[in-house]
Amino acid sequence: MDQEAKVGVDYQNELMARCARGNHDAVTKYGTFGIIMAIVCFPCGLICLCSDKQKRCVRCGVRVDS
Repeated sequence: MDQEAKVGVDYQNELMARCARGNHDAVTKYGTFGIIMAIVCFPCGLICLCSDKQKRCVRCGVRVDS
């Protein structure tokens, strides 16, 4: 059991090292306001949807700007 725990800790450290090097696993999240405006004011509301989004790293939670 102790060996398995060490393997898990090593794996987590490797993932965080990737983030430290700038190799983030980014996912795009859209805000509630942008989604509502896209539905209510279609097609002009799609501009709000595109401006109300964020990219965040799944592993460390840092906002990724591209």
